[in-house]
This record gives sequence, C-alpha cells and structure tokens, in this order.
Amino acid sequence: MRWKFLALTILSVVSLAWGQEVKDPLQQITQSVEIISGVWFAIGTYFVVAAWVSVISALLPEWVSKKAQVVQTQSARSFLFGLIVVVVLGIFIAVLGEVGKTAPPAGALAVILLLALLTAYSLGWVPVTWVIGRRIASAMSWERADLLVALVGALALHLLVFFPLIGWAVLLYWAIVAVGTWIVRS
Repeated sequence: MRWKFLALTILSVVSLAWGQEVKDPLQQITQSVEIISGVWFAIGTYFVVAAWVSVISALLPEWVSKKAQVVQTQSARSFLFGLIVVVVLGIFIAVLGEVGKTAPPAGALAVILLLALLTAYSLGWVPVTWVIGRRIASAMSWERADLLVALVGALALHLLVFFPLIGWAVLLYWAIVAVGTWIVRS
C-alpha cells in the first residue's frame, strides 16, 4: 500500500513538473529583478517616511504632541471630519479639474486644492505615527517615549501596504484621521 501511494505521489509530482512550462533564463532574471526592486522600493519609501516623521517631530514638537493627543482621544471625531473634508475637497478637485480642461485657472485651483489636501495628510500623518508607535510600545511593555516610538509606528503603518484589503482599509482609516486632525481642536 505504501509503495502504491509513493508511486502515485511521485507520478503526480512528475506529471505536474512535466506540464510546467520551462521558463527562459531571461524570464527568471526579470522576475528576480522585479522582486528585488520591489523590496528596495519598500525600504526606500520607509526611509522617506521616517525622515519626514523625524523632521516634523524635530521642528514642531509641541504641535505634534498636541495633535497626537487629539488623535489618541478623538480619533472617531477626527475620522468623521477628515472624511467630510476628503469627500468635499475630492468633489471640488474633480469638478475643477474637468472645468480646467477649458478654463485653465480652474485647473490651477484644482491643483492648489489637491496640494492642500496632500499637505494636510502628510503633516497629520506624523501624530498618527506617534499614536500607533505608543500603542505598539505599550502592548510590548516597552517604556520609551522618544522618536524611536514614532518610527516604529511609521514602520507598522508602512508594512500594512503589503496586506491587501485589510491593511489598505486600516491605512485609509488612519489617512482620513490624519486629515481630520487639522479640524478637531484639542
């Protein structure tokens, strides 16, 4: 019985391997380069985010701590206001972008609104990384309150990109909260 099972297993593996298309060495190299470049892109973008968090935390420490307190205590309210801002500005940007095809000043206004939205997001992202870093530190019983905590939070949020749907939904939530921190006062 064992020999029959072993023979069937070997036969099925060989038949599957036989049916596989033999890849050209150039295709294998291309696939390897794609994987390596994806890994380096992920590392490089994290370094950009880490540098941004470090610079903003160093330049505006009081503002970051105040907005981190807002994110920590009023994240649902920040999400609601951020969602309203993103939807309203998104509609204005889309409409002005279409009008801007015939009237260039409207297109310029759409670009200015888009840059304002991206600025609000990128500056609001820094307190969000501090809050996520603090939550990770407290879960690990790690007693630190310096920039390293924010960088750990930024890394955790950055790694969520690699988890389709669930990770993207979490990132979208925190991105909208980042925009909403501008409106909610502490």
